[in-house]
Amino acid sequence: LEQAKPLSAIDSALSEYSNDIVRQGQQKILQVRESIIEAINTDVGVLTETFPCLSKIVGKPTTAPTEVHFIAAQHRFKFIFQLFIRAIASLSDPLVLFLD
Repeated sequence: LEQAKPLSAIDSALSEYSNDIVRQGQQKILQVRESIIEAINTDVGVLTETFPCLSKIVGKPTTAPTEVHFIAAQHRFKFIFQLFIRAIASLSDPLVLFLD
């Protein structure tokens, strides 16, 4: 029996999302990148470390995330992920995730 990788469903969904943004062209990539960077600024590395596919949109982070205690890292990830979702979802571009 193979165990599922943590967050694999979200990773798969974000990979599809990233590919879709890239297919829409450079203008869309820049628009989404700007929204993400505006929302999470220098903490983008926290997301790209977990979801490398997002590098297609935001590029490679210039600095690694600051090492923090395990519990603090979980809280930081949850907070940054919430900011990320708010940055990419809007009334004109809704985001729907079906996690099975």
